[in-house]
Amino acid sequence: MNKIYNKNTFLLLFVIAAISLNLRLGITSVGPLMDTIRTSLSLSNAQASLLTTVPVLCMGIFASLATVLNKKYGSKFTLILMLSVLGVATALRGFVPGFSTLLITAFLIGLAIAVLGPTMSSVIKKYFPGHAAIAIGISTFFMSLGSAASAALTGIFFEVSDSFMFALAIWSAFALFGVLVVAFVLKTGDKSKLPKQEVSKVKYKFPSPWKQIKPYLFMLFYALQAALYFSTITWLVPMSVENGMTMIQGGMLLSAVMSVQVIFNLLLPIMMEKYPARRNWIYFILAAGTAATLLFWTGDHTLMWIAAFMMGIPLGGLYSAALMLPLDETLTANGANSWTAMMQTGGCIIGGLFPFVIGFIYDSTQNHNYTMTILLVIYVLAFILITIIGNKKENNFDKFIVEPSDS
Repeated sequence: MNKIYNKNTFLLLFVIAAISLNLRLGITSVGPLMDTIRTSLSLSNAQASLLTTVPVLCMGIFASLATVLNKKYGSKFTLILMLSVLGVATALRGFVPGFSTLLITAFLIGLAIAVLGPTMSSVIKKYFPGHAAIAIGISTFFMSLGSAASAALTGIFFEVSDSFMFALAIWSAFALFGVLVVAFVLKTGDKSKLPKQEVSKVKYKFPSPWKQIKPYLFMLFYALQAALYFSTITWLVPMSVENGMTMIQGGMLLSAVMSVQVIFNLLLPIMMEKYPARRNWIYFILAAGTAATLLFWTGDHTLMWIAAFMMGIPLGGLYSAALMLPLDETLTANGANSWTAMMQTGGCIIGGLFPFVIGFIYDSTQNHNYTMTILLVIYVLAFILITIIGNKKENNFDKFIVEPSDS
């Protein structure tokens, strides 16, 4: 790819950033208000946790829909459609009260994110085949930036408006912004000026990722990082309040986690591309997360703040690492799309159950020691799994069939 850094490249990165801002807002904005929503609607902890569990499960169940929509309608139409669904669902939270509304909108938000994620991977693989880490870094940076903003500001919006409905719905503005950016900036009709893959003289027919071993390992890794991420954003604030903090303080604690996550979302893909021993990087990230969990478990406010900044390392780094795995192992945009969709499908279904399981256990025990134990077990399992996966092997892609090209 010649002259990757040009005007059109930066426009494409701007599109990626605008979309990525929306990929967690509908979920992360719930965490700071978990206790408020539960009290206002007379819910159990398990019921309240469904507001983050349902969208994550949908992210898994409907991930394969991205492949269908992209093939039939193209990536631009798919992005606009799903951003519109995301925006309408988020806005509805401010106008139609009730737990059923929150559940339905959680479903729609999860559906939209499920399609947006693999579609983004396809776009990145298509236009940044040799520099995927840069685009992944931009994407995860802005996704984490949105998460940090929602963690810090949702509680403040609630305090100012005295309405959790308003505090949840206001984030729909970013989806509208995303729709406008994709509609007017992403020019699908003139691809010649955008960075893209060179035309190959052969066609690659990859077997389905569901028929190979390595994608299942990636799926399990994605599941573990999803379990850590969504369990943390769901229960960190309630655990902080239980340890004597106010809701605003808990929200700021979560914001500290997300702020560090922003840095590692951007930094890790670049470092993994420059120094490709990915297993060593992930060992470091998992060690930081394990130490952070132990510090947070003490209940000491000073140590909890230190833990919050350390906890941002695994929440940012593991997600970026997970996204890099299928891009490292595939040759084409379609291959990256299918591998990412599979990884997200199984990973989100497995990982998305953990916030609900934690809520159910807490309802039964009224003790978050079990929550911390679950998180530590996840870190141990991730250590074992990445040891099995190992480092990226250059030019050692999964088997494919080469056919003569028609071109």
